[in-house]
Order: sequence, then structure tokens, then C-alpha cells
Amino acid sequence: MIGRFSDTSVYREIFKSKTFFKITIGGFFILAALYSEDANIFSTINFLPLFNKFSAKDIFLLVSVSINGLPVIYEAVTGLINREVNVDELVSIAIIACIINGNYLESAVVSLIMVTGAFIEEFISDNARGAIRSLVKINPEKALVEINGKTIEKKTKNIQKGDIIIAKAGEIIPVDGEIEEGSASVDESLLTGESFPVFKKEKNKVSAGTLNTDGYLKIKAAKGQKDSTLAKIIELVHNAENSNIKGTKLVDKYAGYFTPVILSIAILTYIFTKDITRAVTVLVVGCPCSFILTGPVATVAAVARAAKSGIMIKGGIYLENISKADSFYFDKTGTITCGKPVITSINTFNNKSEEEILKFASAVEQGSTHPIAESIIDKSKELEVKDIRAEKIRNIPGSGVVGEVEGEKVEVVCGAPGTISGETNVLIKINDNPWGEIFLFDKPRPEVKDMVKNLLSFGIKNIGIISGDSEGAVKKVAEETGFKEFYYRFTPSDKMNLINEKENAVFIGDGINDAPALKAALTGISMGTKASETALETADIVLMNDKISLIPFLLKLSRKMTGTIKTNIAISLGINLAAIVLGITGVLKPISGALIHNFGSILVVLISSSILFTKEFKNREKS
Repeated sequence: MIGRFSDTSVYREIFKSKTFFKITIGGFFILAALYSEDANIFSTINFLPLFNKFSAKDIFLLVSVSINGLPVIYEAVTGLINREVNVDELVSIAIIACIINGNYLESAVVSLIMVTGAFIEEFISDNARGAIRSLVKINPEKALVEINGKTIEKKTKNIQKGDIIIAKAGEIIPVDGEIEEGSASVDESLLTGESFPVFKKEKNKVSAGTLNTDGYLKIKAAKGQKDSTLAKIIELVHNAENSNIKGTKLVDKYAGYFTPVILSIAILTYIFTKDITRAVTVLVVGCPCSFILTGPVATVAAVARAAKSGIMIKGGIYLENISKADSFYFDKTGTITCGKPVITSINTFNNKSEEEILKFASAVEQGSTHPIAESIIDKSKELEVKDIRAEKIRNIPGSGVVGEVEGEKVEVVCGAPGTISGETNVLIKINDNPWGEIFLFDKPRPEVKDMVKNLLSFGIKNIGIISGDSEGAVKKVAEETGFKEFYYRFTPSDKMNLINEKENAVFIGDGINDAPALKAALTGISMGTKASETALETADIVLMNDKISLIPFLLKLSRKMTGTIKTNIAISLGINLAAIVLGITGVLKPISGALIHNFGSILVVLISSSILFTKEFKNREKS
């Protein structure tokens, strides 16, 4: 019965669906049967001898069974043909047994209740897919594209990299790109969870699925629709919904044994009691629908709740793993800090000028997304340093970058031994000779201190910073934010080895240097806004809005999900076992059994839906 109505994705569509129509018509025929006279309406029609033994009441009930019961029987037969045992077999046998025994009313009502119950389950659990539906439906089918000075309408799926897109006030931006002309406040709430629009101007990047609230923008497409941030997010959420967590796998493993076990119990019940009604009741109440629902609905609800806060999860297993974690480790630059280091001073050697230092350093840093690189480039522009090109640029993970400028070998080495406490030191070397050093300071994010306290309140003992930066820089940030544990001058492999040693550790980072640790962690979490492509691909969870304060919320959500699944398993098994005993003893009949069965399934869905109301942390308190 589970999942048959998954294609009805919104409430309006539910009430327009064929299933709702069938339930209504099936119910009408049952009511007609209850109010009809027990007379043979076909007795005067000699060419229909088959119907002579049926009353009007019987005919109405059999029509109702054919409307609601036949689809269930069809699913059961299809499963048997494909050698797949499913819960429909039990209900089908119960329906057929009732018909053979002449209990048409029970057959019709059981069919109606089972189909209606599954329909209600889908109706309720559909709330959990609200975030997913919003993402899928937000992107427009068509967009305005400027070609040779003329504006034409083009299907969004046909937009290519380099196309100039026009987005007017009130329109959804269809693709990822960079603003070529204009400015506007852009609502990014669907992607990041942030309620306030962000002001965007020329050279700023925008994402597909965001809303231009008040301006006129010309946007140069950076990629096609299928490769956009929105498309990737939709894929992530769908993958998460379809993935199996450990609890779900356990349910799936034992659900396969339910059908033969319940069938055996029903047969034994009939053998010992000679009462077909009791056997049919066992078949009806024995369906493990609520048991099967325990994992999937809770997982979908948790993933959808996370998406509402701008957290994209690649699979339910990664969220489940967070509940097992006893250690949380963070990269420093861009994760614990704001990611906007400010150059505080420049020391030069051998009579070199600051302009010369910046000229060579900014040349090899061109194209890098690292916050330190951006700060060096910005400082060069501020001082109007001559822009020169570099060649053979290579990133050295955990160290810096090297390249050739005007035939000279240029190295920018991050985290070199500093002389100023608490600041990041970048050494500039030309042909292996030190030319100077640049000192930068990156302020910690204001919410980090509360984040650490919230993690401690959950009983997490190991909370630390792992950085490739100097001891002074890492220690100062750790002291300001409440971290008792910190590691400095760590290479990417050092980070990975430490995470491997900790076993149940979650790692949070954003750069290429963090990729090995993200992959080694129990769950790897990446900051989304400025994260490298490698980090985004390697991470299991992405914070689209870079809110580090969401880490304790993720832990809270994870524990809520796993706790809900355990509760649901206990409830579903308890109801099933109690109903089976009551069915065997004759206390429950098929109709009351069907009601109890569906009550259990709906209760499981309602409990799982409560995950949608999990609140984030605010002002150092659990909300």
C-alpha cells in the first residue's frame, strides 16, 4: 500500500486525483448497499442468470470492491510475478477470502479503509516534501535573453553559458551567473533560508532560483540550467529522500519476513478456530505498513526541515551519523573566521617595496577563491599596483601557491612562522629568496562562541580547530571563541589522519585543503557560499548560507530523527502485535482491524511530521 500515491504532490492535486475519486465512489456504493432493500433487482432479467443469486446490496458492495480492492490485488499479483513479496499480498488474500465466504460488506469496507488510509498517509507526509516541491517548481520555464541587442524569449533549459539573461523586478533568476549591468535586492531565502534580500550589483554573482525583488538586471550565464546550483540542490534533496539510513535498512530487512509469518499465523488461526473471520482479521492487521513507514517519512521530514534552513544533505545516512558523533572539528579560515582577512602590515626585505611584493603575490593568486588570496588582490587594486600575468600556477595544498611571473619563480607561502602574535603570516619568495611577508587578521564569526557552548550542552566533549596556519593565529582565535583544543601547521594529510584517529568525528571546512578531512570524517560538512568545488563535491552536507551556528541545530535534528524512528518502530510493532492477538481471539473483526491498522500508520506519519517543527538555536538557548 505504501507509496502508491506518491505522484500526488500538492493538496489541490490530491483532491483532484483519481484515487480520491475512487474512494468517493467506492464509499457511495457502500452507503447505497446499506440503505438498499435486500431484494434481487435482476430477478426479472432472464439473460443474466449469474446475477440471480445476488441482491442489490451484494451488487453495490461488489462494485465497491472492484473499485478499491482490485488495484490492491493487482499490485499483489504483480509482486508475485516479479518474485517480490509485499504487504499487498496479505490484504488481497483477506479481500478474496471475504468474498469467497460471502462477507461482501467486510470485503468492501476493508478495501475502502486500506486505500483511504494509504491516501491519508500520503496526504500528511506530503508536508515533509514541501521544501522539495518549492525547489522543483521555482525555476521558470522561459526567460528573456538578449542577442545582438534584441530581446527574445527562450526556454530556460536551452540557455547556455555566456548568454545574457534579463531579470526584471519580481522575476525568478533562471540560471547561475554574474551581473553585467544593473543592481537589485535579491531574495535568496529558498536556497539559504535567509529571510532578508541581499543587495547585488555589477560583478556580483547570483544563483538560479533566487528572486529579483526590485531592480533590472542583465546577467551573464555561468552555466546551463541543468548545471546550476538549484539543479544540484534538487538532486541532493531527491537523493537524500531516496537513500536508506541504518534504521530504514533494518526495517526493510525484517519487513520481508512479515508477509510469510503473518500468512502462517492466519492459517494456524483458521486451523485451530475454524473461524475464517479471525484469519482474515489477522491478515488485515498484520500488514507492516506502519513499520515500513518508520524510516522513510522521518528521513524525508528531517531533510526537508534542513533544506528550509539552507542546509543541503546528500543522504539521510549522513544526518543519522551526526547523532553518533562525539567529536566536532573545524577548519579555521572561512569556517570559524569570517573569511575576510584584512592586511594589517607588510614587511619587506632587501629594500624591496610593498608594491613589488603585492605585484608578484597578486599575480600568482589570480583566480584563487581563498580568502587570503582575495585580500592580497584587493590590496593591490587599492594601491593601484600594476597588474601582471602569471604562468604555470600550481596550488600546493596546505602550503600556498607557486607560479612564474616575468620569468621569475614566485611562491606565496601561507602560515609561515610569524613575528606578530595572533596574525596570519604570508611569506613571499622570489627564486627561493624571501622578498617580504604580509600579515593579515581574520576576525572570528560572532556566533562561534555560542555554537561551541551549544555543542557542549549536547555532551560533545571534543571540539577543536584544525588549521594550517601559525600557532599564534590559531591560538588567538581558539581563545576568543572558547575552543579548548586546537591544532596548527597541519597539512591536508595531517588533518585527514587526525580525523581518522578520532573515528566518530564530524569535520567542517570549505577549501581544497579540507577535502581529505571532509571525506575521512563520519560526516563532512562544507560551508557553501565560498567553498571550493572540491569541498562541495566531497562534503556530505552543505551549509548554503555559511551559518556556522547551524551545526548544533544539525546535531539536534539528527538526534530528533533517530529518536523518532526508534519511537515509531516501537509504536508500530506494539500496535501490530496487540492487533494480531486481538484478531486471533476474535475481539477485532476485519473492519475494526483495518481501522486499527491504518490508525497505526497515520500515527507514525504524524509523529515523523513533528520533525518539521524542530527549531534552530537562538541567543545561547535551545529553542
